[in-house]
Amino acid sequence: MKKLLLGSSIINDLFQVLPITIFTCLIYIIIRIIYLNRKKLTINKKKEILYVLFLCYLSVLFNLVLVPLNFWYKIWNLILNGTNENLFSGLGEFTFNLIPTIYKVITGNYVLGSWVKLMIIGNTLMFVPLGFFLPLCFKKVNNKNIFIYALLIPFIIEFIQLFLGRSFDIDDYLMNSLGIIIGYLIIVILRKILSKKGIKRN
Repeated sequence: MKKLLLGSSIINDLFQVLPITIFTCLIYIIIRIIYLNRKKLTINKKKEILYVLFLCYLSVLFNLVLVPLNFWYKIWNLILNGTNENLFSGLGEFTFNLIPTIYKVITGNYVLGSWVKLMIIGNTLMFVPLGFFLPLCFKKVNNKNIFIYALLIPFIIEFIQLFLGRSFDIDDYLMNSLGIIIGYLIIVILRKILSKKGIKRN
C-alpha cells in the first residue's frame, strides 16, 4: 500500500487522490438522495449515475491539477511515516514555458524523451473525459461553443496553477485543450452511431 501512495508515478498520483474522490462522491450521493426525496422528484437512474461519474472525474482532476505540487504525497507521507513537511511550500513560486515542445523538436533544439512523451500523452488523456462528460451533463455545450470551452477551461486551470507553486506550461494547455476536443468528438460519434441504430430498429 505504501508503494502505491508514496511513489511519484502517474499511477501513484491517482491512488493518492482516490480516497478524497470516494469521500466526495459518497457525500454528494447522500445529499442528492436527501434532496430528491424531500422534493419528491422522480429519480432518473442513468442521469444520476452520469452525474456521480462526472463528479468523481472532476474530483480526481481537481486534486491532480489544482492543489499545490506534491500536496497529497506529503499528506500520505505524514499519515504513514509521520514525516511532517510544509504542505504549501513553493506557493508564490512559478515558472513559464511559452514555447511548445513540438516547435523545439522541429527546430532541432529538443529531442523527445520517454518521460516527455508520457507527460504529453497523459495531459491529453487526462482531459478526454471532460470533453466526453460536458455535452452529456450540460445541454448548452454543442458544436458551436465546444472550442471556447476547450480553450478557456485549460487556460483558467493553467492560470490558477501560477498561484499554487506550479507553472504555466503551453504544452499542458495545448494537450489539455486537445483532450477536451477528442472527448467531445467521441461522444458526437457515439451519438451518431446510436442514432443510426435507433432508426434501423424503428
